[in-house]
Amino acid sequence: MSKRLRLIAAILLFTGAMGYLIFNGMRQGVGQLLTIEEALAKNIKENVTFIRMEGTVDYTTAFYDPLKPQLVFDLTDGSNKIPVIFEDVKPDNFDAGYPIIVEGRFLEDGRFRADKLLVKCPSKYEEESK
Repeated sequence: MSKRLRLIAAILLFTGAMGYLIFNGMRQGVGQLLTIEEALAKNIKENVTFIRMEGTVDYTTAFYDPLKPQLVFDLTDGSNKIPVIFEDVKPDNFDAGYPIIVEGRFLEDGRFRADKLLVKCPSKYEEESK
């Protein structure tokens, strides 16, 4: 086998491996944006589908353990609730009452394990007074 043929084979192998890694990384990192009702209706299997949900926090169920750190609360749309576990530091504006977006997967027991918790802040998107 000539050096040129080996070089072409190595380049093709490298390009194929990089394409495979990029494709799998994007497939796992890009989730569906669902409402709470849609997520419950789809009966999503645990650890299979990465999803994003938006809702409000039921503050009567919210508990933060700073030693772990772990934040547990129910995400609600007013009529449906999903228990959420977020194992990271509680965001500063979590208690402000703004809508939140959680990204993650469902666990076997029906709880949602959030990898990311984003608190929406409406003041950032308001127009400036002139």
